Amino acid sequence: MMQENRNFILAIVLTMGILLGYDYFYTKPRQEAAEKARQEQLAAQKEADGKSAQAGAAVDAGSIPALEQPIVKQVPVARDNVLANAPRLPIRSDRVHGSISLRGGRIDDLTLADYRVEADKDAPEVVLLSPSETAQGYFAEFGWAGIENAPRNNAVWQADKDELVAGSEVTLTWANGEGLLFVRTIALDENYMFTITQEVRNTSAQPVTLAPYGRVVRHGRPEDKALYILHEGPIWVMDEGKEEFSYDEIAEEPRQEQSHDGGWLGITDKYWLVALIPDQKGLFTGGLKRYLSGGSEKFQADYIREAVTLQPGQSVKVTNRLFAGAKKVGLLENYRDKLDIKLFNYAIDWGWFDFLTKPIFYGLDYLYGLTGNFGVAILLFTVVIRLILFPIANKQFISMSKMKKLTPKLKALKEKYGDDRMRLQQETMALYKKEQVNPLASCLPIFIQIPVFFALYKTLYVTIDMRHAPFFGWIKDLSAPDPLLVTNLFGLIPWDPPGFLAIGVLPILMGVTMWLQQKLNPQVGDPVQQKIFMFMPIMFTFILAQFAVGLVIYWTWNNILSIIQQWIIMRRVEEELPENATS
Repeated sequence: MMQENRNFILAIVLTMGILLGYDYFYTKPRQEAAEKARQEQLAAQKEADGKSAQAGAAVDAGSIPALEQPIVKQVPVARDNVLANAPRLPIRSDRVHGSISLRGGRIDDLTLADYRVEADKDAPEVVLLSPSETAQGYFAEFGWAGIENAPRNNAVWQADKDELVAGSEVTLTWANGEGLLFVRTIALDENYMFTITQEVRNTSAQPVTLAPYGRVVRHGRPEDKALYILHEGPIWVMDEGKEEFSYDEIAEEPRQEQSHDGGWLGITDKYWLVALIPDQKGLFTGGLKRYLSGGSEKFQADYIREAVTLQPGQSVKVTNRLFAGAKKVGLLENYRDKLDIKLFNYAIDWGWFDFLTKPIFYGLDYLYGLTGNFGVAILLFTVVIRLILFPIANKQFISMSKMKKLTPKLKALKEKYGDDRMRLQQETMALYKKEQVNPLASCLPIFIQIPVFFALYKTLYVTIDMRHAPFFGWIKDLSAPDPLLVTNLFGLIPWDPPGFLAIGVLPILMGVTMWLQQKLNPQVGDPVQQKIFMFMPIMFTFILAQFAVGLVIYWTWNNILSIIQQWIIMRRVEEELPENATS
């Protein structure tokens, strides 16, 4: 028995060591090594900028034109200054604000009207796209490859309207002076989907061969480090399905693949997506790559379609789409079905447990529709989970209550047969059988709830519906940790505690309920194991303090319901099994 206790304690210690040490000893060193290698590569690139510029200028016929490769390092310009110093076509929509640059025809200015940087309603809007000259350049561009005299970044387009209004379209035109007229029609729906129709009219005396392309370019990498449970970075859906790539993977090896059966590609963040969606019925070649330009990184997701030859007097027209906005579940699913975009709803990283995370989201979303509060929806959802697991939990608590009443008997057996381990195990199992107690019954609900807990955590973490969703009182964002910290006396002390000391009120309440629940459980015989169990509520308080407060609400409320259920069952068992029944 002592050996089993030692193994149990060792398992707990090793498990927590792995969970707490993974980020410090594995993830953090990898990130630091990758950052060091990246800085060394950037330094080497700076020395060879002249050669890189010369090499980058060469463009093969039919390939996507290379981005500008400046010899000197670019100095980022303030976003407002860039927007003020270029001809622009304003975008008017209830969902997005921004403009299209008429110089180059790029979609490079977009903020999300429904989402703020912070929970405060007066906080600035989330900036999604920014011009190339800014420090966080992020833009979408469409054009034609294979000919020298196609419109490039400095071409100034003429618009037929003064603004692009949601639900309508605007037409841009540019003539190359050699008999080719380029026409680009841009439409925006009521949400985040742009439809770009490109047309070329050949009025020259010579045939021309050219291929339409589109690309999304991002300067640098996101400043915030995502958890390992979430993918942020390049992503595509090709013939083989969805694939996700880290920025490091693309830096080491560019990707290129053809798709014959639809698909899309782009760059995804936790809540936002910028994705190119070529015509789903045509062949295209998708690419993911990184450039070193002006001493900084540029990541690019692009596609190019099959080249066409235009005879004099002919024209060609192609239609593609650009999604630039928030990854709302219902919206992505609607685009998937309406526009037949393959796996578009999987732009949200549902994870390995998508068979749990998706139903959990739908359940929470339904309850939110009834209550208007995601926090209340989590409380009701917890009740539903308890009801589903009620038969199993009932057996668990009955078994635990019987085990608690058997504690004196087990202690007596240990004193009597402590030197004979084999006999002690035999007598203990005989007692369990006689009293119809299954010691493993208490473990099953825990194992069942672990994937439910993780799936709920994943749902709260990746779905934008929980972002800045308020509960009551001081809880303004269910997707963020509890902001009311006990460790700085609720803000009275002008001190911002480090992560592991940022302990909020709700995590402490969770720890208290966990401790109360342990008091109702049968006490283990080994003193060391008792101390381990007593320490666990404190340990989980520190761990869950860093998690989304919505998850802490779930765990705390689940503990309270468990305590109530266990107390009722214990009273019933005491009535059914008086003390002399076990003697």
